[in-house]
Amino acid sequence: MTPTQRRGATTSSDIFRDVLCGIDGTRTSYEAVRQAASLVAPAGRLTLLAVCATGAGKHPVAVLAPERARRVLDHGRRLAKEAGASAEIELEPGGPVVDVVLSRAREHALLALGAPSMSRLAHLVVGGITTEAAHVLPSSLLVARRRAVGTRPGERILVASDALDRSDQLVEFAIDLALARRASLVLIHAARTESGARPTRISAQIKRVSQDLGELSIVRVEPARAHAAILKTAAQEGASLVVLSSHRKRGLRALGSVSERVVHDAPCSVLVMRPEDLRG
Repeated sequence: MTPTQRRGATTSSDIFRDVLCGIDGTRTSYEAVRQAASLVAPAGRLTLLAVCATGAGKHPVAVLAPERARRVLDHGRRLAKEAGASAEIELEPGGPVVDVVLSRAREHALLALGAPSMSRLAHLVVGGITTEAAHVLPSSLLVARRRAVGTRPGERILVASDALDRSDQLVEFAIDLALARRASLVLIHAARTESGARPTRISAQIKRVSQDLGELSIVRVEPARAHAAILKTAAQEGASLVVLSSHRKRGLRALGSVSERVVHDAPCSVLVMRPEDLRG
């Protein structure tokens, strides 16, 4: 049992026990299958979901014919098996993709999606599924990007702490994930946002990371805006996964959403944790 588990914090096995992966035949969605399969808990459940129609209103636009969707799901199941996990497959015959996937995600602990192909602005305008999932967070969210040859998810995890409520639990979760995957952990904090009791809290988090991971821990305190500090550090440290939480900003406030910006612009995969999924 790891130190994090002894403290009763959320563990990686909690989040990866029941994963839904949306799949549409794109390379990024297949990457989401691979990474979800490599992360799912040993006794966990992985479900691959394909939806045959998208759009809203009276005229949904078909993007995956049923026969094509079945081939996509079968290929996804083979990829999951190669990654060491068995996967259930489900085909939704119709309905707006965003609505269907977000609704189904509420039944699972984690939703895995491929990284968005459109720009952040385009996603905000048309309501792309990854952006909408990052805002609504029907479950915690993994946004997968392809890795460089010779790397695997978890080799270097970056956890972004804002030193606000639930940040202690987020750091505890990241420590557990790093320990479970024998990974190094980078703790990043944007000092520009410090105020009040935050310096005390971030100092305690730095101490916790150092105690639990020793030489496998790295701490970066950057005098920059949060999203800029996270993206810069993830690139400089060669992170394979960024872990952060979300405040679920919607509407005009979403233009300033740190988690949504990181989801779109990070050089690696991103795991966005729901605040209610973090305990400790």
